[in-house]
Amino acid sequence: MKKIINVFISHPTPYNKPQEIFLSLIESELKKHGLNPTNLGKNNWSFISPLKPIKEIMDTCVAAIIIGLERHHSFIGYEKEFSKGSKELIHKYSSSPWIQIEAGMAYQAGLPILILKEDKVYGEGILDPQISDSFVFEFELKKLQKTLSPELQELILSWVNHINKQK
Repeated sequence: MKKIINVFISHPTPYNKPQEIFLSLIESELKKHGLNPTNLGKNNWSFISPLKPIKEIMDTCVAAIIIGLERHHSFIGYEKEFSKGSKELIHKYSSSPWIQIEAGMAYQAGLPILILKEDKVYGEGILDPQISDSFVFEFELKKLQKTLSPELQELILSWVNHINKQK
């Protein structure tokens, strides 16, 4: 019997069909390589100690995949408002802050991390390719509704090979 290899998958809860389809494609691709994508889900959450169940699940995983999907859209906003470095941001899309927390936990646990970012999501924290410790793969959600791109499939395969070498 083949051993189940858990990988932690961090993403915002999908709120539209394109996000659901994309996440389904990612999960199918991971399973194709013998990986079992797992995360906190709605049933394991604890308001008393929200990080503890994440850590417990992550402790069963050999790697983590972080997926920055749109969760929030600001039509206009300001970064460093009222300072010399003030910057007006128009149509800023951001992901869930939980992906940042879970990415940090995965990093601290020493897990190999794969980072995917929807192209319109603002690149900050782990999603900033300029400062991230890992390569950040950007994708256009609308183009990945029937199948994953060959580039993304190849990236996942490379990550899986890296995971297998680490075991």
